[in-house]
Amino acid sequence: MNLITALIITGVFFYLTANLLKKYTKTFYIGFYLVILGMLLINSSGYYQKLDPVLKFYVDLFQRGVISTSIFIIVMYLGVFTKHNDITKRFYRIRGEMSIIACLMALTHNILFGVRYFVNFFKSPELMPIQVKVASIISIVLIILMIPLFITSFKCVRKKMRAKNWKRLQRFSYLFYMLIYIHVMVLFSMDVEKNKFSIVVYTLVYVTYLVLRLRKYALSGIREEKRIIKAKEPA
Repeated sequence: MNLITALIITGVFFYLTANLLKKYTKTFYIGFYLVILGMLLINSSGYYQKLDPVLKFYVDLFQRGVISTSIFIIVMYLGVFTKHNDITKRFYRIRGEMSIIACLMALTHNILFGVRYFVNFFKSPELMPIQVKVASIISIVLIILMIPLFITSFKCVRKKMRAKNWKRLQRFSYLFYMLIYIHVMVLFSMDVEKNKFSIVVYTLVYVTYLVLRLRKYALSGIREEKRIIKAKEPA
């Protein structure tokens, strides 16, 4: 339910604000930074425990990385469409900006939980459940992958890179997306019965993406083959 709610919130928000985000990009970055700062303050002050259950649910979407994951999912799905309609074109225009915002939120998520879990992982890993240790290792790999992807999402950085090198680096995003799924599944495995619905939703989202990605790869191969055949035909 959390992921579905987050996808609806982020999808509607970015669809409605796409033109404004493109025009006032820095303002949006500052706005999201303030939201992130608010999450850190709520968590560090202990006020989180006093929140109304409904409000706590929505705060959790930010703190637990569900909002950032939903943004990453939208971004990754934009890459598998072979034809874009008015809706996908609207999102595609702000794909880079959405990636930056998602990375900012994901980094915040890692700060909030890293203060506890990363410290325990390096100081006393023997006291941690195996799933938490595995999730911590995956989180570290995700951060290592995310930082260069995050930096190169900024246009000022992208313009200074060769297109070939930028595209080569961006291929690591596929590994990044898959590791997010594995990270979530590892944590859900701690209580499969409780997380049964979420496991089904995440798996359905990622399996569908994988099918669409393979479909696009196959179609691009067919188009390339036709191009080669046409080029060999006598004029």
